[in-house]
Amino acid sequence: MFELGIGDKKFKLAYKDYIRALNLAVKISRLGAGRNGCEDKVIWACILFTRLCVIGRSLKKLLDHDVSKEYKLDWDYSSAFSLTRNIMECYQTLFYLCFDDVSNEELKARKYLFNIHDYYSRRTFFSFVPEAIENNRENIEIEEFVINQLKGNSFFKTLSEQQQKNYLKGKNAFFISREEIEEKEGVSKDDFRFWYKFLSSNVHSYPMGFFRMIDGDRGTGVHSEVEEKNSAIALELATGYLIRGCLNMLIFFPDIKEKISPQEKQLLVL
Repeated sequence: MFELGIGDKKFKLAYKDYIRALNLAVKISRLGAGRNGCEDKVIWACILFTRLCVIGRSLKKLLDHDVSKEYKLDWDYSSAFSLTRNIMECYQTLFYLCFDDVSNEELKARKYLFNIHDYYSRRTFFSFVPEAIENNRENIEIEEFVINQLKGNSFFKTLSEQQQKNYLKGKNAFFISREEIEEKEGVSKDDFRFWYKFLSSNVHSYPMGFFRMIDGDRGTGVHSEVEEKNSAIALELATGYLIRGCLNMLIFFPDIKEKISPQEKQLLVL
């Protein structure tokens, strides 16, 4: 279970804990690479976990501050929030496609729905560049293929007629909400909504992102108590998702447990 008691750690400690989790995640990613003959969900896990680590390294670079230099430039918690939200969303996709304990037919349906969403997303994107679409007949065949894949799936057939109709439009990538994904691992929906909204409201240039910016001593690029505290929150949230990813990857690759140190096992409470 992932606890969301976030906001109490000082920046230095939050950063130190985050680096430990990130280093372990990168180690597990490398030890799990290059394995052939694995089932689809394991292959997807390796791809998405690698993405998780890459985003994590970007967050590390952004928040590598020496807090003793009070007015050092480049403090930007809102960008840290953006990367943290990316980590959050990447992990949720990773759990949804790979770690969730559902039937093989439902897993296939989830992948087929992703294919449909991908197809329509690309079609919409390339509609702005008509010359990029060379073979309309080929596109029609692809559309029919991805739709028929999902239509023929036994899990998909258990959904109501209205649900099936909506999913076939390609606007949804998931059968369940992000809140439901979090709930499957013991996170309350309200906790998740709070932190996701908190991250999002500071990422976008909407009122909550910049109103009272100067009064709040934030968003000017220099060190402040608000910048430091919010950066620590970003690190704490990101650390939790990295640890969740590590724990689930070790279920796929139990042999890796023998290749990590006692200190690393302690980090994961193994």
